[in-house]
Amino acid sequence: MKKVTHVIFDFDGLLVDTENAYTHANRTLLSRFGKEFTMDLKKAQMGKKHDEAIVWLLKELKIEDRVTPEEYSRDYDLILNAMFEKCQALPGAEKLVRHLIKHEVPVALCTGSCSRTFPVKAKNHREWLDLVTLHVLTGDDPEVLNGKPHPDPFLVTMRRFNTAPESAQKCLVFEDSYNGALSAISAGMQCVMIPDTSIYDPDEEFRSKMAQVLPSLENFIPEEFGLPPYEN
Repeated sequence: MKKVTHVIFDFDGLLVDTENAYTHANRTLLSRFGKEFTMDLKKAQMGKKHDEAIVWLLKELKIEDRVTPEEYSRDYDLILNAMFEKCQALPGAEKLVRHLIKHEVPVALCTGSCSRTFPVKAKNHREWLDLVTLHVLTGDDPEVLNGKPHPDPFLVTMRRFNTAPESAQKCLVFEDSYNGALSAISAGMQCVMIPDTSIYDPDEEFRSKMAQVLPSLENFIPEEFGLPPYEN
């Protein structure tokens, strides 16, 4: 582990517990076509850009001739928006964000969400999410040509910091998904992974590529990366 100066957070399933909503929406819609939304599908889909994830899913299940991405996305968003307002912050998320902002550590959000859905997800958490002024919504950001697991999302985010880090290694990324973690290390950054092991439990080879793999943000110790320690 090396000292870092900048921090980038994923959003879904890391700061706010939205992943159950995505699972429910996909299971509901795919059941109409006699298909099952498995955890393997979810692992492969997590972290991708919103529209890209839907196109991939329909092709993977060979139902692209039965429903268009636009039709699927319309019904998908309706189900999600009804559930997003009930999503809770995950343990340790608000505390860590507030702590870093208090100590003037440059912080950003980099999420596969798009500008259409992110405001709904963030609505009940604006008091602390708005402390982070740099949000990169890769779902429809024109500068992000390729979503996670490609490095583009985090490289674009790094370039948008008001004060750039000395190198990508000075950026610490927090991710919960396989694709997101791959994206971070492909960008040359350090990554702390907080996986939902019911979806993906990284093997030893993958864990060795991570700076840390933790059960929760509550287990993160900032000073291990040269960041200001918690006061208590």
